[in-house]
Amino acid sequence: MADTASGDASLLGTLRQWGGNVMTFAQQSINSLMGWEDLEVVDPEAEKAKKGEETEASGLLEQERKQAWGTKQFQQYIGADVTSLLSVPVWIMEPFTILQKAAEIMEYTDLLDKADTTEDEFDRFAWVAAYCVSPFGAAERAWKPFNPILGETFELEVGDRVRYLAEQVSHHPPICAAHAENRHFKYDLVSAPTTRFLGNSLEVYPYGRTRITLARSGEVFTLVPPNAMVHNIVIGRTWVDAYGPMTINCITTGAKCRLEFKACGWFGYGRHEFEGFVYDKDGTKRVKLMGKWNKRVEAVRCDATGAPIADAEVRRLWTCTPKPVNDYYSFTQFAHRLNSSEGIRTPLPSDSRRRPDRAKLAAGEMGSAGSEKLRLEEMQRAERKARDKRSDKWTPRWFRRVEAPTLYEGELELSKVPFWEFTGDYLKLPEAEMGTALSINGKGFCPWQYPEMHERL
Repeated sequence: MADTASGDASLLGTLRQWGGNVMTFAQQSINSLMGWEDLEVVDPEAEKAKKGEETEASGLLEQERKQAWGTKQFQQYIGADVTSLLSVPVWIMEPFTILQKAAEIMEYTDLLDKADTTEDEFDRFAWVAAYCVSPFGAAERAWKPFNPILGETFELEVGDRVRYLAEQVSHHPPICAAHAENRHFKYDLVSAPTTRFLGNSLEVYPYGRTRITLARSGEVFTLVPPNAMVHNIVIGRTWVDAYGPMTINCITTGAKCRLEFKACGWFGYGRHEFEGFVYDKDGTKRVKLMGKWNKRVEAVRCDATGAPIADAEVRRLWTCTPKPVNDYYSFTQFAHRLNSSEGIRTPLPSDSRRRPDRAKLAAGEMGSAGSEKLRLEEMQRAERKARDKRSDKWTPRWFRRVEAPTLYEGELELSKVPFWEFTGDYLKLPEAEMGTALSINGKGFCPWQYPEMHERL
């Protein structure tokens, strides 16, 4: 966004300089008062700057944050849902798309494999619950992913022959649908999150529909995750918190699980902690679950009061894989794998890895990334105008919309989360050959309905 009055340039320059000094003082004062120095830092550049290792990129990031706020680029959006409202600059983005971010739930699929092979009903549920917590091990990155282009896809092979596919099925409102399966489970997701911008923080409401089906027992589980908050978007060190209840229902047996994610308190008290129980269909506590959502999940069999049964073993169900040290974007090892175009089967032309803006940002070419991002957005607008002119409709390639599905207990109504189901056609495609990064990364991106309209990428 540009300044609307060019004649005020000199005045704005003075205000920006003054505002930067005020923000620096405010940041130091607020951090000292709230004790945030003791909190784990999400932005790795904040730690580098503290150690005298500030880079040119981090300095630019801080300067841009201050200028954006000082010129009221963000203030007008306080209280608004900015999920698809803003075309944000690349300096606050990571070289990752929202479809790739959704795929991070596939990192620990071995937990669902174990659930499928576990005999006891409640131990089986505990493994499913651990799987539902595990994606939060990658939830502390505060960078903004690229919004997917309508029709964009992301595919993945992981774990014990798990095949995963996600597709952006709606642009306004932004909705992606995903499906994964192997011989142990099927996983279906419709993600339609909304946000509320609060000035120096962003509240994220993870509206969606998740269903997990275990192959051997046939049990179907639904998930409602907790909310998240991104703190210190403008002033201070940016960090992410998850808080509130996570509820998991087994539609087949009537058993339930409720985990309470504690909101971070003063001086970091309770941060990352969660605790809860697996209940049978009558509401009796059977398994206690606890841990830190960014590190581990532990379980122990308990009595009806929630106290561990005598001599019951406390089992570690999930341990977060150690994260790379001083990684610029705070990527996990799995995120780096999701972003790699080397040693994978050649993906669809619509795959996120092929996006030129994402590839340019990954290479550190911020200016080129911004230009490519703008070009893709203009191409998407041209497609929409062409559809309107031709009276065509957009039809996703790999998912279909169901107008009157059966909704399970706790699932959101269709007005908030439309129902999209996997057609299965993707799994019928011939097995693709292995590709190379040179032929995939940033090359041949084509999610378009009218590819003849656009120049070759």
